[in-house]
Amino acid sequence: MVTVAVAGGGGGIGSDIVQAILKSNKHEVIVLSRSSQPLLTKQGVDVKIVDYGSVEQLEVTLRVISCIAAYGTNSTAAELSLLEAAKKAHVARFVPSEWNSPCHDVVDLYSGKGTVWKAVQSSGLEYTRFINGLWMNVWGPGCIRDEEEALGAYKNRPPFAIDLKAGTAIIPGDPSQKMVLTKTQDVGLFVAAALDLPNWEPESRIAGDTLTFTEVIQLVKRICGKDLRITHMSVENLQELLKGDIDSGERFYYQLLLAVALGRMGFEPTLNDLCPDIKPVSTAEYIKRHWTCD
Repeated sequence: MVTVAVAGGGGGIGSDIVQAILKSNKHEVIVLSRSSQPLLTKQGVDVKIVDYGSVEQLEVTLRVISCIAAYGTNSTAAELSLLEAAKKAHVARFVPSEWNSPCHDVVDLYSGKGTVWKAVQSSGLEYTRFINGLWMNVWGPGCIRDEEEALGAYKNRPPFAIDLKAGTAIIPGDPSQKMVLTKTQDVGLFVAAALDLPNWEPESRIAGDTLTFTEVIQLVKRICGKDLRITHMSVENLQELLKGDIDSGERFYYQLLLAVALGRMGFEPTLNDLCPDIKPVSTAEYIKRHWTCD
């Protein structure tokens, strides 16, 4: 048994990771949080309220492994503080906050992840970053069954690219461009399983499914009997839109579409073969479970 400190474990992808580690019943979990987390405390999780700006306080808190899912104001500075504290506390392993695909140069809000990644690589710690492509849960908003499960770490956000409730879809770039899709709960399962691996590669790539947007739209037609109204947006269309005066939310949305169009969400998994007991949910299974009454 090892002790795993999860920064940001009270919500988002951190919550799915914490639940997966608890379910494995193999390791002790500490959650680092800016605020109390009564639901986790009831589960027996040791929740430490921390100041991410204080390396000294974090050093006292961290033990053995730091599994980072840091979000919020100035998350880059928070992660750099956590990394420095992990080095001083001599933790065994460190995981930076990624949970997508390497597109730091395309998506402005991810640029800080590139800074953290460079610092992690030169830290002297054993590390890995989890690459999981696009969260399948982005198609959960408005579903007709088990919405909490459908959303997972994607709560309180709008659908991305395909809005099944509204019946619309955007295909970014080449319609034959493949992308990796992974349910956030499955990401948690893979992270929990990776804690038992004797060695970590610099990248742990996870794939729940690999499809094109066209194939997803065809699945919606076959499973739900629903034709979606499709809009095609080329790389040039997206780049032109991003030159305009748009708010930060729209910029993030179109930059993420651009990342898909540029092929940044397509890759070969590595962790699936190392954790063969995990059978991730396919896109077809996800759509049938949450968007049909059968």
